[in-house]
Amino acid sequence: MPALAKSILISAAANAASLAFAAWIFDQFNIRFAWFLVAIVLFTALTVALRGIVVNTVNRFARGYTILGGLVLTALGLLLTDLVVPTTGFSIEGVGTWIGVTLIVWAAGVAYGEVDSSPPPQR
Repeated sequence: MPALAKSILISAAANAASLAFAAWIFDQFNIRFAWFLVAIVLFTALTVALRGIVVNTVNRFARGYTILGGLVLTALGLLLTDLVVPTTGFSIEGVGTWIGVTLIVWAAGVAYGEVDSSPPPQR
């Protein structure tokens, strides 16, 4: 399997699991099934595309910046997904919910990074 396809599949699985878990935990995070699939594709595309840039940039900085950068990119990916997908299909409400969902999805991203430690090839 090509490295990019493998990276995307592993990332999509981690994102699907973490978003489903977060939606189950938080009452103010709602996803409808059809939009869940759209959100997975969109969020995965955003995170995989940005991952190569972050990995190449962060190697020059301390580990703390890696953690902070991952949290910021996760929040940004969730925000963009929330803006693009209609509210009836994907909705995160409340500061506590935003923080919790971001932490859950970020933690899954860290676990994903341990499984797939190489960035997708740049073209």
